[in-house]
Amino acid sequence: MARVDPRVLEMPVDAEPGTMPYFSHIDSWLRAEIDGLTDAQLDLDDQSPERELMWWSIRRQVSHIAWVSMIFSKRRCGALLWPEGNIPEPIVWSEHHQGPNNKHNLRLDPALFWEVPDLLDKLDLGLSWMRYVVASHPIETFREMVESRHSTHFWDDVITVLPRGAWHDPDDERRVVNTLECAIWMLFYEMSSHIRSIQRIKAIQGLPSAVELTRFGYLRLPHYWGETEAPAPSITKL
Repeated sequence: MARVDPRVLEMPVDAEPGTMPYFSHIDSWLRAEIDGLTDAQLDLDDQSPERELMWWSIRRQVSHIAWVSMIFSKRRCGALLWPEGNIPEPIVWSEHHQGPNNKHNLRLDPALFWEVPDLLDKLDLGLSWMRYVVASHPIETFREMVESRHSTHFWDDVITVLPRGAWHDPDDERRVVNTLECAIWMLFYEMSSHIRSIQRIKAIQGLPSAVELTRFGYLRLPHYWGETEAPAPSITKL
């Protein structure tokens, strides 16, 4: 089983190094976990109210990871990737946006992107954008790019694992402010948490994990690691 070096998986407490996530880990971990799975293993789910982990199958987890890699790249890093506004159209952006009216419910269009190679192709594209962003811009750029948004129960929870870069607006506690540096680390943690979910779904099927993940980022919280059956805090606005 491949072991992950925990030293490269956390946003540094000390701001001086300016380290950013190594997104190639996501590609190698995910490919290792889904290698050789049958369609039945990829598509097993359970919509019972008490089985939240199983609401999304492994295939759907993969689709979501690919979706978020592309949506985050465009939404938060679009000005860095395409400063002249020449945004590519590998997917129909208006149908895949982030928000409550997302047409495909936080995944790629299943009518177009269902087979694993098609999902991984889009993941590779999104990760290539993120690798370019983190390699081509100084850390100061990411710290200067700030976004304010409505806080949620999710934000109140995950903000506890971030050493800096996210804070509640002192003028409105219902809003949270975060730097792009922080948001990029959150993207890395988000993807990693779904890979952990894939491992947990494999375990239910009697299948071993391929990667020995350590507890970093969101995975230090009990509901993301799997120490509790309680659902993770919701993304409902406060």
